[in-house]
This record gives sequence, structure tokens and C-alpha cells, in this order.
Amino acid sequence: MKFLLEYGISKETIEELQETQEDSTIFYFLCSKENVKEVMEYLKSIHVEVIDKLLINRLELFFLPVDKIKECFEAYNIEVLVQLMNEDINVLNNI
Repeated sequence: MKFLLEYGISKETIEELQETQEDSTIFYFLCSKENVKEVMEYLKSIHVEVIDKLLINRLELFFLPVDKIKECFEAYNIEVLVQLMNEDINVLNNI
């Protein structure tokens, strides 16, 4: 999971992920590494600042194809959505 460090994810977040997620989920996460990277790059490109929180609390987001995430996000005003998401990731419950 060291590849997450390249995206500014803290060691503490990586440790928390490993402690709180099932081994099978971590395995799937690692097998989906390229997709995870694409999702991270997209989130960074739209200025999402809470990627650490998303990894811990909404790991399923990183398993979705990036095109599907873009499609869902683009149905809203992305700037406003990102601002709301940076304040409270629970805004994703409404998407």
C-alpha cells in the first residue's frame, strides 16, 4: 500500500486502513491498484482534500470505475460538490 504515499496519503491512514479493513478487502484494493490510482488522480484534479477520510470511511468509492464517478459527480455542480465534500464526506450519501 506504499503507492498511496505518492498521493499524499499519510502512513497513519494506511495503517488505519490495514487495521480496520478485512484482509480480503485489502487484497481486492491492491488488485485494483490501477483503478485506485485513477480515482485518486481524478479526486485530486477536482481538488478533493479529504481523500484520507474517503479511504477510511468510503473505501468502496475507490473500487468504482473512474468514468462512473465522473458521471455521478458531473450531474452536480462539481465545485460546490467538492466544497461540500471537503467539509463533510457524508454529502456522498446523497449522490
